[in-house]
Amino acid sequence: MRVSGRPLLIVSLAVASVACRRDAQPRADPDAGPVASTLAAAALPPLPPESGPRLGATAMQVWVHEAASAGSRRVGYLRLGATVARGERPAGTDGCPGGWYSIYPRGFVCVGDEATLDAASPIVRAASTRPDLSRPMPYHYGFVRAVAPLYLEVPGKEEQLASEFGLERHLAWWARDGATANAVAPGANDVALDPSGVALDGAPLPAGVTRSTELTVGQLFGGASDTDPVPFWLVGGRQIPNVSGFKVPPHAVFANRVRRHTGLAFLGSFPTGDGSFDRRFAVTTDLRLVPTTKVKPDAASPFHGVAVRSVDELPFAWVRSRHAHVYRFGDKDEPEKTGEELERRTIHKLSGKARRVGEVTYRETADGKWLQGTEVGAALVPTEWPTAATDGEKWIDVSIDNQVLVAWKGKAPLYATLVSTGQDGTGDPLTTKSTIRGTFRIREKHVTTTMDSNGQAAEGEAAAPEKDAREGKTVRRGQGTFELRDVPWVQYFAAGFALHTAYWHDVFGIARSHGCVNLSPIDGHWLFGWSDPPVPPGWHGVESGPDTVAGTTVVVHR
Repeated sequence: MRVSGRPLLIVSLAVASVACRRDAQPRADPDAGPVASTLAAAALPPLPPESGPRLGATAMQVWVHEAASAGSRRVGYLRLGATVARGERPAGTDGCPGGWYSIYPRGFVCVGDEATLDAASPIVRAASTRPDLSRPMPYHYGFVRAVAPLYLEVPGKEEQLASEFGLERHLAWWARDGATANAVAPGANDVALDPSGVALDGAPLPAGVTRSTELTVGQLFGGASDTDPVPFWLVGGRQIPNVSGFKVPPHAVFANRVRRHTGLAFLGSFPTGDGSFDRRFAVTTDLRLVPTTKVKPDAASPFHGVAVRSVDELPFAWVRSRHAHVYRFGDKDEPEKTGEELERRTIHKLSGKARRVGEVTYRETADGKWLQGTEVGAALVPTEWPTAATDGEKWIDVSIDNQVLVAWKGKAPLYATLVSTGQDGTGDPLTTKSTIRGTFRIREKHVTTTMDSNGQAAEGEAAAPEKDAREGKTVRRGQGTFELRDVPWVQYFAAGFALHTAYWHDVFGIARSHGCVNLSPIDGHWLFGWSDPPVPPGWHGVESGPDTVAGTTVVVHR
């Protein structure tokens, strides 16, 4: 997994740039709240007033340095379009002729090619739609139906015909089937959240929030309506520079293609007229345009875990197979199927009793039924407590056998859910697609980042077709060579291994990643907001270090 076009943060992020791969040597290190509030956690000083001087990011990734020097440690980064409070005057010019400016809450940014003192500059305004930190899916997302072009400005008919193979055939299909091609299933942002970020099934969404299934086409691609105007920076041609990693000559209209099944995030969309085949174009996060006729919008999985109020609520288990058989033990002490089955993802209180038959563990429910361990994922009380637990700290427990994650504060459980770890189980994480085991601390956090097959990312699991439980049909997302942009809520805990949201599948509880720990959007959002270090307001990524709260402990075990 890598961040497209740029390396990640300093030394630890240099190895993370191929996240979930096998050839980097990992190292082990011996109060719930939503993302939005955690970003302004008590560990940070009070926010300066909005009326004060601000700095704007004019590149996709703008480094924040520890000191006013190009050689100082990188502690995080801003993303294109972000604005942050800054100091009145530069703190120095070492390696930065435009001057290093202090920013809130710490660090320094070089003003020049990648940052500006004019927070209202055209490129900053063009990217002023920020990720929504209050919701599980921070952007609107979709998957490329067929190879799609990326344009730098609104293309005319001739430019589209020159850039898109078989365009007439595609447009004929769209004229016939386009009216129904953008339907979406209920998704992650359709589940109401309480103030701590925990899901409230059946509760109404906040006022002004529309369910995914009721959004217009324009809204599904990030727009305010179906009739949004052409953005100001595209009127009369492109008025801002190309900021994508794909470099083209000035005045170019076409700027690369994206493969089928690529996952994209959008800042908005707008319709065009007859001169552009009346097509709608969506704006990607790097300010390129993709025709929406070649993208299928997607709202991601609405699955989520549960808040745990007391250790007395443990143990319990989710059914993680399509159906779990119920067993009984007869006179020969061998398991026998009763003929009863339990539905997928239902939760069952366990008695705490377990039996081992060969290589298979059976667990007893509180009402005396026996379930096969391979068909359920159990949230258990640890038999041994890590140091973080005895010290009363936050820590995250991940069980590979159970495909279950539990977030703890000391010895009190707070949240539990199903995850998807490495598809090769408990194999060697350096030579197989397995999740590393051990005790670690979160090293760095990213609101979103891009993952692709060039770095053998965790998302290679999308290569296999699956039966989509929400749509009732076989889908193939990101298969083969793939690129999945703006993967949300990414938290690296070891070289190349991260906890992160997977917006492309809905089989949580089944091992399927290339080594990372996949979470649903709702769970990834909650965990990102709860864990340390906090991401400062306006920043897109942060590294744990001496100037931050220590990263939350992550314990991965069989």
